[in-house]
Amino acid sequence: MTDLLLATLTLVVLVAGALAVLAALTVVPFVVTLQLAEARHFSLFRWGAISLAGSVFGLVVTLLVLRGGGSPAVAAVGLLPIVAGPALLLLLPPRDPLGGRAGGHH
Repeated sequence: MTDLLLATLTLVVLVAGALAVLAALTVVPFVVTLQLAEARHFSLFRWGAISLAGSVFGLVVTLLVLRGGGSPAVAAVGLLPIVAGPALLLLLPPRDPLGGRAGGHH
């Protein structure tokens, strides 16, 4: 009985850790991107889509590298597109035409 309880607890901890890492790699960059875009009066839809696309692309590349037998250090390079949205926003000055315009509600 103790073995079953320990196995269940281990599984719950592993799943919770995996979900926390996944949230840190998707939700956090998305929210940061939206905050930066709003502060610079850029299109929230455009930059939210760029951030989500970067997260998906980065996670897929990392997964493919790891499944192909690549080292974790090489796979970590695949995570760079995840921070591409916030990094680009930090480089653009406020109200730059490349950033797009915020909607009429702003």
